[in-house]
Amino acid sequence: MTQLTLLGADAGSRLSRSSGVPLYRQLSRLMADRLDEVVEPGTRLPTESELAQQAGVNRLTVRQAIAELAREGRIHTVQGVGSFAAVPPMRYTVRAAQEASFSRAMRAAGHEVEQRPLSASVGRWPEVALQLGTRGRLLRLVQLRSVDGAPWSLTTTYLVHRRFPGLEEAWRNDASLYDWLEATHGVRMLRRSRRFSAVPARSVDAEHLDVPVGAPILLTEGPNVDHDGTPVSYVEHRFRGDLVRYEVGLP
Repeated sequence: MTQLTLLGADAGSRLSRSSGVPLYRQLSRLMADRLDEVVEPGTRLPTESELAQQAGVNRLTVRQAIAELAREGRIHTVQGVGSFAAVPPMRYTVRAAQEASFSRAMRAAGHEVEQRPLSASVGRWPEVALQLGTRGRLLRLVQLRSVDGAPWSLTTTYLVHRRFPGLEEAWRNDASLYDWLEATHGVRMLRRSRRFSAVPARSVDAEHLDVPVGAPILLTEGPNVDHDGTPVSYVEHRFRGDLVRYEVGLP
């Protein structure tokens, strides 16, 4: 049983059944006001039954109000767990020819970044290989990135396997890919282009990013190059749509 009382003692009296405004919409506005006033981002909210009792309405009305707040991005719901006050989206700026170090950029902005390796494999991905100008095997690295303690992105990076011997072992030891390439090979990666699209969360996204299957995911993908313009890697970031706001700097 949650200890949070989201709605005040006068909640029921503030809802009018004769105003012409649907009851669930009145309730969603009341809940939105309380979210701003008394609830910290990330806080778990009362259950539908508890909210229905606090507001003096039925659970269907509460469910409709919650759905409206979820559409607005004010709360997010994890199936089987509950609803939570949404964390405000964090801005992440990208520019052409910008150094492709996510961790450095976020840490420079004052955020705590954690990177957890999930898997490393060698194989053939023909479409990605074309982007990297090779027909050889690729090294595929998958990692989970968290910012300020919250799951942020599921990132997949492809590199030409024969070009960077020893990388797989170094990466498994939690070395920064960007730092390792610079220190070991003198390679500083730059972004060349990025493609953005909205996609539904897969089961693997839901598992690692703490979102429901089907929740909106911001997919960004594209190549990184060195200072000579030679392709170094191809990256795919699957960001939580409720946490990330991209800002693209134009030339």
